[in-house]
Amino acid sequence: MTELTPALTESLFPDSQEVCTPAEQEALQARLWPLWEKQFARKTQGDHSSLRVETAQELMESILFTLRFYLQAQGLSVRLLLTQPIEPLFAAAQQALLQTVADTQELYLRACATVQTFQSRTLAESLRGIAPFFRLYDARLAAQSIPADIDYPLCEPIPDTPAGVCYIRSYLKRLCLENALLTRFLPDRVLRLLTRSCPDYRNAPVNLYEPVAACVTGLALLGGGETLLEITPAQGERLAAHLRGQSPTQARRLLADAAQAACLRLGLTDGPSVQSMQHAAVALYPRLSASPGSERGVFSIR
Repeated sequence: MTELTPALTESLFPDSQEVCTPAEQEALQARLWPLWEKQFARKTQGDHSSLRVETAQELMESILFTLRFYLQAQGLSVRLLLTQPIEPLFAAAQQALLQTVADTQELYLRACATVQTFQSRTLAESLRGIAPFFRLYDARLAAQSIPADIDYPLCEPIPDTPAGVCYIRSYLKRLCLENALLTRFLPDRVLRLLTRSCPDYRNAPVNLYEPVAACVTGLALLGGGETLLEITPAQGERLAAHLRGQSPTQARRLLADAAQAACLRLGLTDGPSVQSMQHAAVALYPRLSASPGSERGVFSIR
C-alpha cells in the first residue's frame, strides 16, 4: 500500500484543530487499507500486477478527496474516520459525489444555454472544453482529477483547493454569477465597453466581468447611470481625484459601498453577487493610485 504521507494527511486534516498526530496517521492508514485494496482491484480489474507508485498515490488521493468532500458537505468531523466504520462512510461519500456530478452537469447545461460570450473566443472554447469532463471524469477511482480544458479566466479565480467536480461546479457557479452582471445591459453597450477595455478581447484570454464591474462602480460613485456603461474623461478625472484625496482605507470603503449600491439598482441583491462586485471594486484601488491618468484604463474611458 502507498504510504499515507504528511501531504496527503494534511489534505484530509487541513485545520489546526484537527491535526492528525503520528499515532492517528498510523491508525487511519490501517483503516484506509481495505478501501485502497478494493480501489486497487477495480483499477487493475483483478490483475494483481503492481501499479506505478504515482498511480497508487493517485488512488489514495481519490479516496481522501472523496471522504473529505462528503464530510465537509455533511458538516461532519474528519475524526469520524478514526471511530466509525469507514467502508459505509466511503460508500455514502461516493454516492454523494456521483449525485454532485449529475447536479453539476445540469448546471453546465444551464450555463451553456444562458451564458453570453459577447464574441469572446476564449469563453466559448472554455465552455466547450468543459463538456468532455462529464464523459472522462472517474468519480470512483480519480475523484480529484479535472479532465477539462478551461482557459477563460474568472475575475476572482477559484482557489486551488477544490478539485475534481468541486472545481468544475465552483467555476460554473462563478461564471454564471459574472454573466448575470453582463446581461443586465444592452449588448451593444457591453461590446463597446469591452472593445475600449481591450480592443482584441475577442481573441485574448481576458475576463469580461472586470471592466464592466469597474465602469459600473465608477458610475455608482458618480451618483448613478450604471446602465450607460460609459464614463467621460472629465468624470474619470473627478473620480480619480476624489479617491486619491481619501486614505487608502476610506477609498476602498467608498469603492465597496458604490459596488453594493450599483448591485441594488441593477437587481443583483444576492450575497455572492454583491460580494463579487465589492471584491472587484476594491481591487481597483491599487491601479487607480498607481499614477496620474490611470483612471482612463481602469474605467475604460472613451
